[in-house]
Amino acid sequence: MSYCNENISIEASVEYPLYESKKGRYFIGQTPFLAAQTEHTLAALVNPKKSNKNIYVNAMTITNVSSASISAEFYLGSTFHNGTISNLVSCTNTAICPEPIPIGQIKYLPTSTEPPTYGVPIFSRIVPPYSTLVVDGGQIILGPRESILIYLGGFLPAASNSTKLAFGWWEEKFC
Repeated sequence: MSYCNENISIEASVEYPLYESKKGRYFIGQTPFLAAQTEHTLAALVNPKKSNKNIYVNAMTITNVSSASISAEFYLGSTFHNGTISNLVSCTNTAICPEPIPIGQIKYLPTSTEPPTYGVPIFSRIVPPYSTLVVDGGQIILGPRESILIYLGGFLPAASNSTKLAFGWWEEKFC
C-alpha cells in the first residue's frame, strides 16, 4: 500500500544575504595588500553621493599575514572622498548574465598618517598574527554619501604589505 499526499507544502528558511544574492544584489570584494609604510592604512565601503540606494553591510574581514597583532578601528559618519577604488569586487551570483555592477565602492589609502578627523569610532578590534578577523556588519546601513571606514594601525601598527580588507553587502533602492 502506498500513500501519496499532494497537498503537502514545504517551506524553507533562506538567510537574507542568500536571498539578495539570488536577485543579483549581493556583492563582495577586497583591497589588494596594503602597504602601510607609515604603519597606518585606511579602507572603506563607500555609498556614492547620488546612488539612490542604501547599502546593507553584511560582513567585514581583515586578513593579517604579519607576525604581529594589529589594531583596527571602525568609523561611521566619516567622509572618504579620496583613495583608490578597488577593482576586486564581484556580484556573488555568477549565474546572472550580464553580471550586475555594484553602486558601493571599496576605497583604500595604502598609507595614512592620521586617523579619520570626522565620524564616530564605533568599535575597535585586535587582529592576531597570521589570521583573518570576521566582523558582522549586519546592523549597519549606509545611505548615500555615507561610508564605514576601517583604520588600521591606530594603537598597534600595521606591517608593510601585510593586510587585506574585505566587505560583503547588498544594495536596495529607496522606498
